[in-house]
Amino acid sequence: MRFQSSHSPKLMSAHSTPSENSSSIWSLINKIVGVVMGGVVLLWVAAFIWDGLYSLRVKPKAEATAPGAAAPATPAATAAAPAAPAANLPLLEVTIKPDAANPLAYDTKTISAKAGQKIKLTFNNTHPTVPQPHNIVVGKLGTKDKASAIATSGMTLADKGFIPDSPDILAHTKLLQSGQSETIEFTVPAAGEYPFFCTFPGHFLMMNGVITVQ
Repeated sequence: MRFQSSHSPKLMSAHSTPSENSSSIWSLINKIVGVVMGGVVLLWVAAFIWDGLYSLRVKPKAEATAPGAAAPATPAATAAAPAAPAANLPLLEVTIKPDAANPLAYDTKTISAKAGQKIKLTFNNTHPTVPQPHNIVVGKLGTKDKASAIATSGMTLADKGFIPDSPDILAHTKLLQSGQSETIEFTVPAAGEYPFFCTFPGHFLMMNGVITVQ
């Protein structure tokens, strides 16, 4: 007589082995770790994108100046701004001639004026000894250090009264012989120093002066 086993194949498959249970646990742990790592990566990417977008935000404009209010002046702008001309300044009349003690120098070497003032300058060539021609050339503001170069550049210009065609010249008389006179008028627009000098060859070294404008 043959006996059948009390355990059927179906019953045997219903029970899992220890190795299968261990594999399931590790699989679950791997999934959890993967989810956590994926979340960290997503957070990092989101933070990177947000930071990049934030850096591209529109910067707020500087506070606007209220209507009618003057904008604050920068130091450079303040230094470059000329002094405002005083209102109703009188005409400044000056007469210059060769110095009696040293005819190769002017008798007036300094002139004071106000910014925006008009000057009426008369030069009388009253050279007392051997006749010497002279002139007066007035340099523009800030040309005091260029005065020698301006005078030198006119040394060969006898047909022009030894006066160069220079943008640094504000006004000038013609070359005047002994006994001649000429009057010129010009305005000193801003505060500073305006040199004046004779451009006849050799005269500049002693025949010079300065207009100081305040």
